Amino acid sequence: MKKDIFYLPNLISYIRLILLIPVVYLFISDFENNRIIIAILLIIMTLTDIADGYAARKLNKITELGKIIDPVADKICIGVIAILVLIKGLIPLWFVIVVISRDLLILIFGLLLAGKYKITLMSNYAGKITALLIGIILLLSMINDELLTQINSYLKYAAILLIVYTLIVYFKRFLKTIGDKQNENR
Repeated sequence: MKKDIFYLPNLISYIRLILLIPVVYLFISDFENNRIIIAILLIIMTLTDIADGYAARKLNKITELGKIIDPVADKICIGVIAILVLIKGLIPLWFVIVVISRDLLILIFGLLLAGKYKITLMSNYAGKITALLIGIILLLSMINDELLTQINSYLKYAAILLIVYTLIVYFKRFLKTIGDKQNENR
């Protein structure tokens, strides 16, 4: 597992977390003058999210560490950025609560599986699409444009539907995994 730390897909996930530092600084120090830089950093962070999964599959470097670090990096980045955008008054509280609640539920179920059964569920495509849509919503929330604000309001409702769907899918996978493990132990 020690060598997994330096696999390219995992390094890409670390980059996403490292990029969060300047994003937070720019948000806090002078948001209005740094919107474009923040937006560029958010786009790069989104690209790293796509790149780490692609690299893991392409290079056959899917590891237990990668199954943990990628979704944890997603949840940390989305949560922190959602809170920053909320503080700036650019996104409604209800949306941030739904997004963070989803991530906390997935994290709790993941910890239960890891703790009791030593199993880590990989991210799935529905979850990745949901995270991407949430990222787009956060990005568009920072842009002060009437048309984008209108589009963004519709995207929020689409994201809510995806969030509910991904929670159902994740919970089914969770229950199936527990059932499979219990059947193995009989």
